[in-house]
Amino acid sequence: MKYAKFAAVVVFLFVLGYVLGPTLNPLLVSDRKVENQMIFSVEVNGGATYQIDLAKYEESELPEVVTIEKQTSIPTASGAGVKPLRRDEKVKLLSLDGGKLLVQTMNGVAKGQIQPRDTDIFQILAKRKFEQDAAKIVGTSPPDQAVPSTPSPEVDPVANPATGVAPQPTPVAVVEPQPAPVAVVEPEPEPEPETPKELSEEQVVALMKESIAGGAVKEFKSDQVKGWKIGDMETIDGTEYQTGLAAYEAQTIFGVKPVQAKALIKDGKIERWVYAKSGMEIQ
Repeated sequence: MKYAKFAAVVVFLFVLGYVLGPTLNPLLVSDRKVENQMIFSVEVNGGATYQIDLAKYEESELPEVVTIEKQTSIPTASGAGVKPLRRDEKVKLLSLDGGKLLVQTMNGVAKGQIQPRDTDIFQILAKRKFEQDAAKIVGTSPPDQAVPSTPSPEVDPVANPATGVAPQPTPVAVVEPQPAPVAVVEPEPEPEPETPKELSEEQVVALMKESIAGGAVKEFKSDQVKGWKIGDMETIDGTEYQTGLAAYEAQTIFGVKPVQAKALIKDGKIERWVYAKSGMEIQ
């Protein structure tokens, strides 16, 4: 009889759980919290732990360069595909954009957003805070002050025994040598730099063709170019360039698209090729 009651209780609890389970589960199980990519705790030097919140940093306080720690990818500047970012590769940090890092490859080929945890930005900021705290501790430590010892009075062996005062020496006139006159050599005026002459359109086109044929860029070949022409004078980062334009067709994920490349010419030579639209360097 006792075992029958026990079995009845077990069956009752099973039925109760089966019926009320769907109702009680939402109350007993909390929603899983979404991990905040902007906050991360970092341990420095095997001891001090710092919680880094990127939302509290101004862009001027962020590092200029970060290292990729988890392989990812960003779009290429031409829109023709994506550029894989491998581990230990360094990239330029442009800004913090909507909880993600806007980065650019060191050669300017690709630019896009990646997760902060894919880089070492948290480690850089934690190490910086550790060094600042260490400097504060060192700066507040009082320096050791040595107690000056009082010198014992010495007896002048030539002093007068009666008065204890030594005789004063007779002053000797010192004649200081006069410095020899130094001849002043006037520096010759530096010649004014010659203003570089502008190239003609034929010279600019020939210079661009020679540069492409010599393998200056890998993005396109001479046979892809549909048109050549001279461009306007432009000032970039304080330097004035004569420009030339080469229009070519590139195969992208959206099909064949026209792209315009710009040659930056200084002193009769092409310093580099950039995309005419974005100004980013072409590799």
